[in-house]
Amino acid sequence: MAERANPFRNIKFIVRPGPRKLKILLFALILACTAALIALGVVRSRIQQQTQQALDQAATLEQENAELEEKKEKLDSSSGIKDIAREELGLVDPDTIIIDPNS
Repeated sequence: MAERANPFRNIKFIVRPGPRKLKILLFALILACTAALIALGVVRSRIQQQTQQALDQAATLEQENAELEEKKEKLDSSSGIKDIAREELGLVDPDTIIIDPNS
């Protein structure tokens, strides 16, 4: 994997004598920017997690939709209706003779 060059490696931080209030203000600004970057990272992480959950849910719903579509197509034919009645409801055709070997 190629490493990215650090664009800040040549920057040197030199503190020169100056007004104390300016140093305090600068420190407060750096602290606020750091806090904002951390908060943005947390928000980004949450958004990625929610996006992944939504994608998983969409995949599940698509699969469910395909199963329902297949069932709907079965209901469009009389043989499909008979199959569903037999498999899911335990019904049989009135002309069918049931032989129970246990009787």
